[in-house]
Amino acid sequence: MGVVVVRREGVGHGLPASKRIRKRRDFLLVQELGWRISLPSLLLLVRARPDELPARLGITVTRKFGRAVDRNRAKRLIREAFRLSPELVPDGIDLVVVPKAKACLSGLAMVVGELRRAAPILQEKAPALRAALAKSKNSTQTAPSPRKRP
Repeated sequence: MGVVVVRREGVGHGLPASKRIRKRRDFLLVQELGWRISLPSLLLLVRARPDELPARLGITVTRKFGRAVDRNRAKRLIREAFRLSPELVPDGIDLVVVPKAKACLSGLAMVVGELRRAAPILQEKAPALRAALAKSKNSTQTAPSPRKRP
């Protein structure tokens, strides 16, 4: 007997790289300079970017959360919730999600519900985050110039 592969039309194919935070430097910028939203089972770290491209998602799950199976499931659920509800996070925003409780493993509906609870806060704070970014002297996220040695 062979393996039968069933392809469903219209079903998502993951989150594209353009909508993911991939570099450690970007994670650290969001974690150090970002604004925090604490939900019952998720911690959201939010930071504005100087562009108006679609929002990007990063996920950080520590070993304290549990076994690798649980950590990976949490990441899959968070990615899928972000992919299914792109309207919840405004454009030009980097979002790092840290799951706090195993309650987020209860299902996709719970994770989407948590993001929906945070959506009004994100929509309200996005202009202020962009204004703060524009006022800061490091509005471009480039490396500092090298120091000259005496």
